[in-house]
Order: sequence, then structure tokens, then C-alpha cells
Amino acid sequence: MAARKAPSAETRNGPRRPNVLILMMDTQGARNMSCYGYRRATTPNLDRIARQGALFLNHFTTAPWTYPAHASLFTGRYESGHGCGAAHEALEPGLPSLPEILTRRGYRTVAFTNNSFAVSNFHGNPGVGFQELHRYSDTMLSHLGPGEKILDAVEPYIPSDDPKLRDKGAFKVAGLAKKWIEDNILDPARKGKAQPFFLFINYMEPHDPYTPPEPFRSRFLDPTFDYDRAQKRRGGQFPTSFGKDPLSLEEFLAQRDLYDGSTACLDHRIGLLIGELEKMGILDDTMVVLTGDHGDALGEQREYAFHAQHGLVDHVLKTPLIVRCPKAFQPGTKCRNFVQINDIFPTILDLLGLDEPEARASIQGESLFQAMKGPGREFALCEAQRPVHSLRSAWWNDPECDVRWCNQHWKAARGKRYKYIWSSVGQDMLFDVAKDPDERFNIIQRRPDIAKRMFAALEEKLLSFEQRYFPDTWSFRKYDRNLARRMEAWGLFQPMAGTEWATAKK
Repeated sequence: MAARKAPSAETRNGPRRPNVLILMMDTQGARNMSCYGYRRATTPNLDRIARQGALFLNHFTTAPWTYPAHASLFTGRYESGHGCGAAHEALEPGLPSLPEILTRRGYRTVAFTNNSFAVSNFHGNPGVGFQELHRYSDTMLSHLGPGEKILDAVEPYIPSDDPKLRDKGAFKVAGLAKKWIEDNILDPARKGKAQPFFLFINYMEPHDPYTPPEPFRSRFLDPTFDYDRAQKRRGGQFPTSFGKDPLSLEEFLAQRDLYDGSTACLDHRIGLLIGELEKMGILDDTMVVLTGDHGDALGEQREYAFHAQHGLVDHVLKTPLIVRCPKAFQPGTKCRNFVQINDIFPTILDLLGLDEPEARASIQGESLFQAMKGPGREFALCEAQRPVHSLRSAWWNDPECDVRWCNQHWKAARGKRYKYIWSSVGQDMLFDVAKDPDERFNIIQRRPDIAKRMFAALEEKLLSFEQRYFPDTWSFRKYDRNLARRMEAWGLFQPMAGTEWATAKK
């Protein structure tokens, strides 16, 4: 589990500073990846990269959905530390961010994404500091921020016109990223002026609805289950989580097959990009970080599915983390200690030898180098704010649905054997995740001693860092104005009076 000594500060501050490449596999949990022990060979390319670097076996995100998880990645903070989540859809200014620092330190910084909740210029999303923000596909596209546009594909990475062969953009972005590096970093006209780069890509292939292209669809979907039928029952994050029209066991199994196909498709596309870096001769000079912002639950819980914002289950929280950087990580390294998505920021600062006292004082994560040396965290800390989107969607689908039980927030301490989940309305839970990995049996009444001990440890952790709680800000208010007004009347949506987020009284 040993790490190689990171390069000296003199080397890192000189012309040979490593590039940084973060590949975010949106909605990719660790559960169905072969490098994490999955029974199907879904990730041969990622398996190879893991053998060439470090595989973190107990990596947990800080929150169960895209927005706060990406904010944690870029700020190094927990959800309550940056305040960005389901109730407050904005990363407030003032926190040091990874792209901002690397831009200031002379890196060319660029982000490619299709998910407006990941990186965007749209109302304070966690993309602050990137010099360039690009959209690369119209699939899963919701908002375009100022100056953003959809990029055209480049040869030979032009998507097929056949819908059976088209992915959600991962094939296309392999070509776009290659071209960006060639034009901005390796262009002969820039000889002597080449900069290291920080490149971030958010991939949407594993995000529901699962629509893997061929040949991955047929490779993993049970041939007795019709693909078109599976698509008619796709999605369902919020209705299922509120007990409305849940999927059957057979339908969940089909969704798992399609999820596997989506993972395998993305693995192939990432393999293409890594291959291009190798051909360019820059792979070994690049720190490659592969991770997921969250995963999906697919039938394990009776009234929870996919990744609605209130689900602190392991299938959503436990995500992959693979780091390839030959100068700092011994090939074949496996780390079993707890690490989290907010640890990536301080690790990059350590690798590059950047002091950045303001950022280090702000960061609430811990360097991966430290986790590889010693026991590290006692538990992973995961949080879920009051899930405004879940409440909205529940009433959108069923105006008579009782949503009161979801008008709360949760905090979890996930230890090696037990997971304790604190509920703001007193509905605490305790799971023996070693014996009950699907978290079906709440044993808090049988083991109150363990719950009490983990509560104390959780509170001590929370008291050790700054929290940021803000009034509600909610992008969907302008689209669901009447529903937002109803939610505000019941106190389910609580914007500050006099702000653009407050709904007009009728």
C-alpha cells in the first residue's frame, strides 16, 4: 500500500510539472466494476489503469448526487462545509477552488461536461476558475451558461447516426479532448511556451436512463428481456422513492443489466482517451484521477431507487477512485483506508508542492498520501440536505403524496462494520454493513450503545470544521412556479424574502 515519494517542490515548480486529468464518471458506483470484484468483466480498461496506479477500495462521496459532490471535489469540503446541495443550488463565492488555483499557478484549465449540475457558468455552479467550459453533446443537456455552446465532433470521433450505436457523448469527447491537447499544449507553434494542463471531463453514460449502445447493450442485457420494454420503465428516482409505481424485481434486474452495459461502454471510451494520451507521449507525465460522484441503488431498498437526494445508502455513496501517476503512486497499490472525494484537492496540492495556505486552511478533506501511510479516518462522513427536488418531483407526480417524512436532512458516519445515520426528525438508523451490505435491517433498537458512540464521534467531527447553511435557492422554481408556491406555503421551500428565489405571493 506504499506510495512513492512525491516529486520535490523544485521539480514540481519547474517546467516538468505534471498535467492533471480528472475523469468524472457521473453516477458510477464501485459496485459493478470488475476492479472492485464484480462478477462481470465490465471495466477491462479501468482494471488495467488500476494495475498501473493506485486503487482505493473504500472511497466514499460526500453526498448522494451531482451538485454537492462536485462542489466537494473542487473545494475539498463536505456538503455542510460548502453549503451547496438540494436546497441551496449555488456554490457561494469566497471558497478557494482547485481550478482557480491551478489557473493562477500557470495551468491551462478546461472542463468538458454535459451536466449543468457538474460544471457550468449557470447560477454559481462549481465550475469557478476554469478558463474554458465546454459542452460536448446535447444529450442530458439542461442549462447552458453564459458563453457555453455545444461543440462539434472531430474526425474520427464522429457519433453514428444509428441510435443503436450512439452513446451519450463519451466517444465524441475523446476526440475533442485529444484535439484540445494538440491545439493548446502540443502545437509546434507553442514550442517553448507549453503549459501543463488541468483537464476535467464529466461523463453521463452511467446516469439513468441507461441507454448503452451496441455492442454493450446486447452483451449485458438478458436476451429474454426486451430493450424497448426496459426503456418504458426507466428512471423513476422520485416516484419509486415515494412508494409510487415501483419497478418489479424483473424490471430492476433489467435496469442492472443496462447499467452494466453503460459502465462497459464508458470503460471502452475512457480506454480510447487514455490510448491517445499514450500515443502523444504524455500519459506518464499526467496525474490521471478516475472517480464517480455517486452511484445508483437498484432494488435493494423497498422505497428508494437510483439516487434521489435523500439516499445515504452504500450503493450510492461508495464510488470508485483510481489514481495513475507513476512518479508518485506505486503500480498495483491498493488502499483500504477510508478516503473521500474531498481528498482529491489536497492530494493534488501535495503532488504539485503548492503551499496555498488559504486553500489548505479551507479544505476539510485529507491527502490521499496520508491515507496510504496510516489508519486515517475512523469513518466516512456523508450528508444529505433537505431534498427540495425529491419533494417537488413527488408532488409533481402525485399532488396527494404525503411528503412530510422527507422534509428533513441526514448525516451519516460510515465505519468499517457499522453505519450510523442521523435524522433531523429523530428517525435515526444503524446498519451492520458487514452482514447487511444492502442496508435492509435497521438494528438501532438492538444496539443503541453503538449508535450512541457513533453519534458522539459524528458530532465531534462536525464540530471540527466550519458549516455553511443558506436559504433555499432552486433552479426549478421558474419552471414549476405554481408547485413552488404550494411548497413555500407548506414550508417545504424556504427562500429568503426579497431575493430572486422567492416566489411571488398570490
